[in-house]
Amino acid sequence: MKPLVYKTLTGHKIKITDKGIFYDDVLIGKVDYPQDILTDKKQNRIVEDEGAIFLFLAFNGKPNSDRLVAFSISPKKATLVADAILSPIKDYDNDGNLEFGGRDLTEAYTTPDSMYYIPTKYYEIVNGTIKPDLPLTRKADIKINGIYLPPNKQLNRDGNCCRVISTPEKTKKHN
Repeated sequence: MKPLVYKTLTGHKIKITDKGIFYDDVLIGKVDYPQDILTDKKQNRIVEDEGAIFLFLAFNGKPNSDRLVAFSISPKKATLVADAILSPIKDYDNDGNLEFGGRDLTEAYTTPDSMYYIPTKYYEIVNGTIKPDLPLTRKADIKINGIYLPPNKQLNRDGNCCRVISTPEKTKKHN
């Protein structure tokens, strides 16, 4: 793997190799499956917010969508704080905060009157933290699925993703 190297605003070096994540050449964390890092993606970068440093790495997600993982970086530790669908890191809802996320792939349901509810999940960077962006998630779910189901209602009876729902009227018009 070709190492990825980033400089913080204060001049510290964040380096990612197949051996792990380094802060000024000190190992601060491991990366599971470093061979799956998509080193050519522009989403690989650091974002600094309110003194916090976040490292974003794009991963091959085959057979599903590629992934974007976020680590909180300190001089002594890299902590995984989010795992989302690979997407641009930008202000999707014009609230002044950077967001990332989306929804994964699924197979089509077997009858045209129903569909799998495939939930979206967006995160936002706000006040030096990464947290779920519930308003953006809800808006995207309604746009894509026709309805919003809270996390405790998204799984089928067996506890697997995803629940089958009636195809919303607006979706039927486009089929």
